[in-house]
Amino acid sequence: MKNDLTIILLLSVFLLGCTQNPFKQKIEVISPTISFVEQVDSIVINKMNEYNIPGLSVGLVRNDSIVYMNGFGVKSIDNNDVVTESTIFHTASISKLFTAIAIIQLIEKESIALDDKLFDLLPELTHKDIRAENITIKTLLNHTSGIPDMNNYHWSNNNQADNSLKKYILGHTFKLESEPSDKYQYSNLAYDVLGYVIERVSGATFDDYLKENVLNKNGMFDSDFRYFKILDSLKTTPHSKSRSSNNVYPRKVYPYTREHAPSSTLNSSAKDLSKWMISFIKNLRDSNSVNNYQEMIEPSFSSHPHIGLGFQLSTIESKKTVGHYGGDKGFRSYLMMIPEKKIGIVVLANCDYEEDFRQEIVHSIAKLMLNRKQ
Repeated sequence: MKNDLTIILLLSVFLLGCTQNPFKQKIEVISPTISFVEQVDSIVINKMNEYNIPGLSVGLVRNDSIVYMNGFGVKSIDNNDVVTESTIFHTASISKLFTAIAIIQLIEKESIALDDKLFDLLPELTHKDIRAENITIKTLLNHTSGIPDMNNYHWSNNNQADNSLKKYILGHTFKLESEPSDKYQYSNLAYDVLGYVIERVSGATFDDYLKENVLNKNGMFDSDFRYFKILDSLKTTPHSKSRSSNNVYPRKVYPYTREHAPSSTLNSSAKDLSKWMISFIKNLRDSNSVNNYQEMIEPSFSSHPHIGLGFQLSTIESKKTVGHYGGDKGFRSYLMMIPEKKIGIVVLANCDYEEDFRQEIVHSIAKLMLNRKQ
């Protein structure tokens, strides 16, 4: 009996010990993760809310693929039609990248050369400044020609005739603000001149040449430098903000007139521009021939190392970036590529205020993509 009692006491002590040390699972709890798409959506939506942006479209490419496309908001605050990745925006100075590409194509065909002098190519041009005779194709491309910028685009002219660009350029008597190759001076007029060079050398209108030889060849079938060619179902409306009331309103005049096509009037979508970024990044990697595209993204003027041949150059997280900002009445845009990482980002918006949203969105997404595991 005594032994039985001892056994019972020992068993009780063992059981009591077990109840004082309850089982505790030690599997690590993993916090819920937000997907890449959700992170991008969040960046964009937060900025749209912060800056009251009516409509915006985004395209992202990586490793020869489109990894993200989306549209947000509305084409116009008057009708609330939704923006998609195929919605067409006025891209403004992103246009210059495509004009520069067309010039490089003509150089590859040996139709012109970077060092060709403008007034030798186009003797019909007039000037009252002997320095103008030193303007070259290269100085036009990198904004060192000395040709001043224009003060007014006269968008309300809405010229659509095939000879609009020719009449505009031939109507100029060129006078420079500086010696060619002397200093960097951003000039939209210089790019309109390049557009006329393309017309004269190719024998086609600027718009036709770009559509056939650049846009369509990159699958950009919905895009065009001629706004009147864009499908109504894809068009978006420009918006501005009233200084007095701070209210957003649709602009009555769309920023289009044909003589400024080479500098400013590419109408395109995030989808089409994503296709082009993939193609351009591939061309940069082509080592089978002399790569004129690589020269486009290298500093071309020692006093201003942030300009290539058409491309604006910068860095983000020590990585080289190439691309262009765009801005005209009612629209803002930004296209940026990181060639080393085969990354491309484009943001298009139908408003012209609080324009810092462009780099705030693009740079945030770029950092997200750079830090993302493959």
